[in-house]
Amino acid sequence: MAVTRRGYIFGAFLSSVLSVLLIVVALASDSWVTSTATAPTQTADSSIRYGLFRGEFIVRELITPSEFTLYMTCVPDLGVCAVSCKTNEAAREVEVRALASGYRPNAACGSTTTVNEANPLSTPPVISFAFYVCLITLLIVQLLLAVGAAGLAILNATKNPTEPAFGLPGCLWTNITVTLVGLAVMLMFGIYWATSGLQTHLAMTHIALALFVPGPGLGYSYWLLIVACLCSATNVVLIQVRAYLLEREPPPPTIKVENHSDGTIFLY
Repeated sequence: MAVTRRGYIFGAFLSSVLSVLLIVVALASDSWVTSTATAPTQTADSSIRYGLFRGEFIVRELITPSEFTLYMTCVPDLGVCAVSCKTNEAAREVEVRALASGYRPNAACGSTTTVNEANPLSTPPVISFAFYVCLITLLIVQLLLAVGAAGLAILNATKNPTEPAFGLPGCLWTNITVTLVGLAVMLMFGIYWATSGLQTHLAMTHIALALFVPGPGLGYSYWLLIVACLCSATNVVLIQVRAYLLEREPPPPTIKVENHSDGTIFLY
């Protein structure tokens, strides 16, 4: 009986499922950007965290902290995004427009936004809308590819498809692509974090107006992508190790018909 070593392929399937889950968590969670927010009048440091869609702003000015939801708000016609704690969608848009223009919106987490156009900010504390859209698009592409890699792995673990696109070569190259796209996402966000000034203003009114001193960092949502990339890279290794072991297997014995003169029928 031929040795198929399907355990390696099934291991690649489990690793692909883990990669899918990690990408989903990274995409949906609210800890891409994390920061403390220090002010002299506080009883303890406030905290900020937000992801690609929402976040949380906890203010500790008093013994009992106040919690506010942060919303990633984009204004496509200006090509900018920022986070806002305003409770009204229209107020959030007005706030982001003011930040994009360098003006100073009020910092209260209420339902209205007032704008002070005097003494404008030197640098608009916003995120590039094009960068934001590209980041989410690549994450969705990575997720779809990871789902495809998991499907190909379980397909090859349960049967032997004859189509090359659905065989192990397809599974191998899908995992390679997942890894490369994941690394591209991490490099994009990491470089943008280091060079755009996002660490300084956090694309948030309270930090841009210097009401708080930030202690910024990258949250677990970002670092989960490293594990997702490692899972996909592990799949590549498993598939290649399996191929290497199969090549080392001794060939099946061959029967020479001319050595048998007793009329035995051989089935091949």
